[in-house]
Amino acid sequence: MKKSLGLLLSFCLAGCAGQPVDSSALMKENTTPKGCLCYRTITDFDYSQPLAETAPVSDDFFSDTAFLGDSRAVGVFDYEVFPQSDVLASIGLSINQWQIKKVIGEGKEKQTVWEALENKTYRRLVLIVGYNELGWEYSSVFKQKLGSLIDGLREVQPDATLLLQKIYPCSAKGYAREKDVAPERIAEYNAIFTELAQEKQIYLLDPALLLMDENGELREELTADGVHLNTEGFAIYKDYMKTHVEEGKNNEKMECIDLDGADDHRLSKPGQAEREERGGSDGTAEPESGS
Repeated sequence: MKKSLGLLLSFCLAGCAGQPVDSSALMKENTTPKGCLCYRTITDFDYSQPLAETAPVSDDFFSDTAFLGDSRAVGVFDYEVFPQSDVLASIGLSINQWQIKKVIGEGKEKQTVWEALENKTYRRLVLIVGYNELGWEYSSVFKQKLGSLIDGLREVQPDATLLLQKIYPCSAKGYAREKDVAPERIAEYNAIFTELAQEKQIYLLDPALLLMDENGELREELTADGVHLNTEGFAIYKDYMKTHVEEGKNNEKMECIDLDGADDHRLSKPGQAEREERGGSDGTAEPESGS
């Protein structure tokens, strides 16, 4: 009995309503603790949904993260959002140039994104892509290319967790200056992200709700050019990234065992095994038959 309790205690102890349970009481025989014994189990994650809000992590959480992509990713470097992370991105870079265009690094030592990924191992890769591809004639081509890119990333960085960031909108000013960009086109590409997230089991990020105004456009005070975030915008973005991570409640669920419930036999009540060995459920021995 104590061994079973110890295994469950190694996960998590909490009350039915999130109230702590006294672990010392649980380990005492013939003592029924108040509330429930709760423990965490890994769930089947719904990759079609963006990561839910989690408890904030520290900046150090991003020390082995790389942000990959276009000019919207470049801003993570320019505004020093996470100085401890790497940014493998370039203005105007599209996903079909990651293996051929040497834009990472300085001077004669520049590399392609792919070469940079081959030379350093990361724990997390955040993909900020799609904006420069909005002008492609066929969205189906974009889906095929992005799917192949994700497969390639899994080969070159097999231990990295992949996170795909949905495209956040432009402001009215941004839409006016970008002839190939429209809300409908962004929605079409974001739907592709959802499809690929399910197919490839890659986590989705969607900071747009924190950046949009009542019209579904990027808030004017968060951008200078209508397309890219400014200092205030990246402050909101940083907070989002620190509170939407692929750990905790995003891939776990809490299960509670009612120790007073008669129908739940996943965990015996303290002392039950010993009582059953003695032949009775209430702690008294069953009378022997006969004289």
